[in-house]
Amino acid sequence: MASLLAGQAMAQAPKVVTDTRFARGATMAFGRIKSTSLNGGAGIAKRGFCLSENPEPTVEDTVSTKQLSNSGVIYYFENLKPGTLYYMRAYATNKDDVTGYGDVIKFCTLPKGAVTYSYNNGGSADQNKRINDALTQACDIFCNLTSIKKHFDVSYGSGTPTADCNYTDTPHMNVGPNASYQRTGTIMHEMQHGLGVIPYSTEWNGNILRSGDGTGNWLGDRVSAFLDFWDNTTGSYLHGDTQHMWPYGVNGAQEDNGTLLLYYANAMIGQALGEDGLQHTYSTYADPYYSFDQEDSVKYYIKNESTDRGLYTSYLKPTATGVLKWVAMSTDEAAANDSVAWYITFTPNNQYYQFRNAATGQYLTFSGSIKTAEKSKPAATENWHLMKGRVDVDGQRGYWIIHPESNWTPKCLQANANGNTASGSLNKANSAEAQRWLILTMDEAKASEEKAVAQMKKTVEAAMNQIMSLANVPHTEDAEGVDAALQAVVSDINGRLDTSTSVTALQAMVDEAKTAATTFLNSVTPSDVTQPFDLTYMLVNPTLDENADGWTGGGTVNYGCMEFYEKTFDCNQTVKDLPAGTYAFCVRGFQRPGGSTTAYNDYKKGTNKVNATIYAGSNSQKLAHICDTLLSRKLNKGNEAAVTSGKYVPNDMQAANAYFQKGLYENRVFGTVANAGGSLKVGVKSSAMPSAYWVIFDNFRLYFYGSKSIDDVVTSVTDIDLQHPTAGNVFYDLQGRRVNTPVKGLYIMNGKKVVVR
Repeated sequence: MASLLAGQAMAQAPKVVTDTRFARGATMAFGRIKSTSLNGGAGIAKRGFCLSENPEPTVEDTVSTKQLSNSGVIYYFENLKPGTLYYMRAYATNKDDVTGYGDVIKFCTLPKGAVTYSYNNGGSADQNKRINDALTQACDIFCNLTSIKKHFDVSYGSGTPTADCNYTDTPHMNVGPNASYQRTGTIMHEMQHGLGVIPYSTEWNGNILRSGDGTGNWLGDRVSAFLDFWDNTTGSYLHGDTQHMWPYGVNGAQEDNGTLLLYYANAMIGQALGEDGLQHTYSTYADPYYSFDQEDSVKYYIKNESTDRGLYTSYLKPTATGVLKWVAMSTDEAAANDSVAWYITFTPNNQYYQFRNAATGQYLTFSGSIKTAEKSKPAATENWHLMKGRVDVDGQRGYWIIHPESNWTPKCLQANANGNTASGSLNKANSAEAQRWLILTMDEAKASEEKAVAQMKKTVEAAMNQIMSLANVPHTEDAEGVDAALQAVVSDINGRLDTSTSVTALQAMVDEAKTAATTFLNSVTPSDVTQPFDLTYMLVNPTLDENADGWTGGGTVNYGCMEFYEKTFDCNQTVKDLPAGTYAFCVRGFQRPGGSTTAYNDYKKGTNKVNATIYAGSNSQKLAHICDTLLSRKLNKGNEAAVTSGKYVPNDMQAANAYFQKGLYENRVFGTVANAGGSLKVGVKSSAMPSAYWVIFDNFRLYFYGSKSIDDVVTSVTDIDLQHPTAGNVFYDLQGRRVNTPVKGLYIMNGKKVVVR
């Protein structure tokens, strides 16, 4: 007996790793096991998931070994309680009957959906049975896997080739006589139209949650997270056109394979679209869900996401009258001040959060404005929808704190200038930083501050390097002592940098550096016009590496380029706080006026139909023509078009990027700023983009020539170095013929004789 007990004591549990990704509906939940391995003992006898409403589920609680197969095994639970907080984890039991567990996943099931239908039974008996069966199963799946509430009015349409559905609060669906479209999957596809996947003014065809011009990848995290889990992959995007989505869109009878795997995915994508911000009805802006993982007894601290609204320096705090302010204080001060601490609770049956101030006990409430108020217990006015942001802020995600309303632009908490807040209309754009709030524990706040200090030191160092780069440009002083004053500022800041531990102090150093640079530039002039001051750092997103941020009227961005096709545009930004003087604004880019062959034939005949311009202030120049550069050998990057025998031009974004990387298609325009601290609007635009007209560009740059006038700069250019970035001009030989690649010699450039060396 003693020997048997000793053997049992030595038996070791299997090692189990729960995949942290999961999916849930109203009555179902899904998980994956990342790995199981023996840790002594006999082989694995059983594996699956256990679930409980308690934080430590075991195999003595609810267990499931039910599986779906999709790039591995998906385990799932059925018949769960809607609107309920659950905990689940993977387990494995070996043949010695010893069980090991993975990490616990905390999640909340959704309130049960109410997707219903009425059907006029206008077809034959067989047709009506198929349609009713499909509608019943589709509604059942939507009800169990989503919180969506919608009634569909369905008719049999003898003249309907397949099936169709409109988008209203009570959408109408027509199902035709084609039996292939009287199935569950195709019915669910039509229901998705009624839920907002349709050419309409919903976010499905908007440029906030879709890439490109509003019909590219869906950018919401919830959908991507679901696809990553469901397909056991990473980096997923939902794709689509104006009225279809894939994968799992069931875009035609040929895609309806009749599997629950497909139907479940379609429904859960519909839910995730709503959680990301797709409007399922005219009266809803998004679907609430358990977005922020909170604990009732933990104190949280709220900071606005915008650096201009106290991201690194301030916390949300109510005044004595309940008015909300963002107030500057350090983390140590915040930790000792409960007036900036909040308790956050969650109500599973409606998926809303409540905020209670730790010092006053008052709840965050909405009564025409957002403030705190004394409440015996929270009611509807104290419910808040937390919609998660889509961009990281120092490794954290912010949230829109939204008052639930039956419209597309409900009120949300917004940080205004000078420590004030307001109830602003919801703006789902990434740029709406002032409407998003980081919700942190004190440990997270301290870690964030430490990270911010380290990052701010790098920012100060970058500012110092930028100043030294400017100081090293050959120049003359327009006012005596300018160089010495700049060096004094640099020395002073460097002397304080290592010992500074305050974000506020470091930000002040950055501001000092900017002021010193501006003061310096206002009183110097470059000695050599071929070596101007490079102020490209003052442009926002000059390289277009990932997106159009910083550029008003931006287009499709890919391969580090921005393009517009058959679409008029004005892509610009206004650069502020500039020194007075002359500037050159440069970009690599071209316009193709029509198809490649047409554009070449016109160009060959001397007809240049380019209408796009690069501009700086009131000055503009035509953008390069695509045929200004003709290569006799392909770069073999992307698609290149042969416009004539042995001559090639770019024909897609990847190819254009390759040409730009070689320094081709350079454009430049001069502009002036009259007064110190002024601004200059720069950009590229076209007011006419007929059929097949294509504009693409990248690599913006801004150069400063000090007190030299534009005429002085152009006239004094007598020696051009082709390797210099400002030398990409249009050259003509002395007979007036355009030269795409000038060699050493004398040319006409901008109406002046120049020497290329």
